[in-house]
Amino acid sequence: MKSVVVALGLMAWAAAAGAADHRVVIEGMAFTPKVVAVQPGDTITWVNKDIFVHNVTAAAAGIKSGDLKPGQSWRHTVRRGVSFDYLCSLHPVMTGRVEVEAEGKALRPARPRSTS
Repeated sequence: MKSVVVALGLMAWAAAAGAADHRVVIEGMAFTPKVVAVQPGDTITWVNKDIFVHNVTAAAAGIKSGDLKPGQSWRHTVRRGVSFDYLCSLHPVMTGRVEVEAEGKALRPARPRSTS
């Protein structure tokens, strides 16, 4: 019961703070959208719609979803204002980025990153 109260409290805090929910679809060996612009407190849900098992791994940010079978999803709430790159450790060619803006700042489109 205590965990339910805590969860409801966190949901109420997020709603009051104007937190947003974002969705990244894993399909066709890719993350879509490739770049997600968020603010601290926002939640990102990765949904595996592919036929293969995938994961979301960002070692620098300490994020590891575990393996997501087709049809499974995983949620992460962004706590800090630090942007990070992530990948599927099973298929390292699959990459994405979370651009975290400071609270209250207008979100700007992500700048293209050089691949050279």
